[in-house]
Amino acid sequence: MRGLRPLGLVALLLFAAAAFTPLANRLNVWMAGVARLEPADAIVILGRGGADTDGVLANRSLRRVLHGIGLYRDALAPWLVLSGSAEEIQARTTLAQGLGVPAAAILSAGSAHTTREEADQLRRLLLPRGSRRVLLVADPIDIPRARAAMERVGFNVLPVPTTATGPSQPEARLGLLRDIVIELAGLTYYRLTGTP
Repeated sequence: MRGLRPLGLVALLLFAAAAFTPLANRLNVWMAGVARLEPADAIVILGRGGADTDGVLANRSLRRVLHGIGLYRDALAPWLVLSGSAEEIQARTTLAQGLGVPAAAILSAGSAHTTREEADQLRRLLLPRGSRRVLLVADPIDIPRARAAMERVGFNVLPVPTTATGPSQPEARLGLLRDIVIELAGLTYYRLTGTP
């Protein structure tokens, strides 16, 4: 029983650090690495969160597509490539066109539900066009696994995380830390098994 008290104290200290300090936010930034804003063959915006039945994008999906549109406007690549579920791709396409991206510059990767499926679809869409160097737009937490999946199918990936500040509320920080732990566990599993 005496050994449980120090363990409980450590757990309490970790909880307080996760909820009331920027620990989770810093881990999130660390996972993303350094953004590489360089000219590329395509801007790839991975799916995240989808869209509801009336075409409204989830917050993370909206943040990603807006970031990608900004990169397109900065002329960093000639193609804006949208991935995710069919509803998400359609809502993003409508938004991008509404914000001035020409329809001819928007490519759809087809419906996918996992990062691995997205990477395979993007390989079939982009590599025959000679588009190997891509700006990968994703949330910081998703960059390591998504980058590994894209590199596995033959892309030269330039990571472009959407945001690096993270949440300021304790409950949101705890949620972010939980997501980071899950993502790191998944990434570790993939590296141990040799499959991203």
